[in-house]
Amino acid sequence: MHKLDETDLRILRAMQRDGSLSVTEIAERAGLSQSPCSRRIAMLQDNGIILGKRTVLDAGQLGFHTLVIVRIKLQVHEAALLAQFKAAVREIPEIQIALLVLGDFDFYLRIVVRDIHHYQTLLQDRLVSLPGVREMHSSVILEVVKDSAALPI
Repeated sequence: MHKLDETDLRILRAMQRDGSLSVTEIAERAGLSQSPCSRRIAMLQDNGIILGKRTVLDAGQLGFHTLVIVRIKLQVHEAALLAQFKAAVREIPEIQIALLVLGDFDFYLRIVVRDIHHYQTLLQDRLVSLPGVREMHSSVILEVVKDSAALPI
């Protein structure tokens, strides 16, 4: 693993805050000139520290007004069934996040839908037929208080 110094961390903080910054703007915030900053960014990408860039869309502006958390308990914990379940979950575009967890449930899913009718259709047509599901509980999100993928670096 690459040992990060304070300059690397300044670059990463700047990029995390605003993914649209140019290399020149990142360099300015990190206290570097453009060429060394560009080399460091390339090195951070090559070492797998920067995994990519993405554009964050406003779900509400695009008609997706409902978030649902679904907690799922599987019938058994066999490797083949887990693999089937994970593959099936990856194929459902409304599922934004799927987490394998310890505790009372096996998986937590964050699902985005247009409205409760959209969720009902998704539930009936896709979710209840996921492989190996024994129990499923849904909670509709009333308000997102914080939603961040930023790391505390």
